[in-house]
Amino acid sequence: MSRRKRASSKPFFAVAALLFAAIVGLGFFRFSAAQLEFRLNTMERSIQRYTAEEAELRQVLSGLTSPIRILSYCREQLGMTAARQEIVQVPRLLTARAPVPEPQEGWRYSMFAFFGLRMN
Repeated sequence: MSRRKRASSKPFFAVAALLFAAIVGLGFFRFSAAQLEFRLNTMERSIQRYTAEEAELRQVLSGLTSPIRILSYCREQLGMTAARQEIVQVPRLLTARAPVPEPQEGWRYSMFAFFGLRMN
C-alpha cells in the first residue's frame, strides 16, 4: 500500500469561513442601506405632507385676513354697518413768509449763535 499524504483541510475551511463572513457582512450592509432608504423615504413623505399643509394654511390665512372677508364677518356676525362717507373739504390757508434776517458779523454774534442765543 502506498501511503499518500492527505491535503490539509485547514486552508479550505479558512477560505470558506472568510467567504461566509464576507457574504454575511455584505448582507448586513445591504440591510442597513435598505433601512436608511426607508427612513429617507419616510422623511420625504412627511416633508411633502407638511409642505402641503403649510400651503393650505397659508390659503386659509389669506382668506381670513382679506378685507372683504373681514367686512362680511362684521356685517353678518357683529351686525356692524358701514358709516356714510362724507367728503370734508379743508380750505388752504395762505401763510406769509417771514423775511430771513441778515446774518450779523463779529465774534460776539458767533459766540451767541453757538449757544443758541440771539443778540438784539
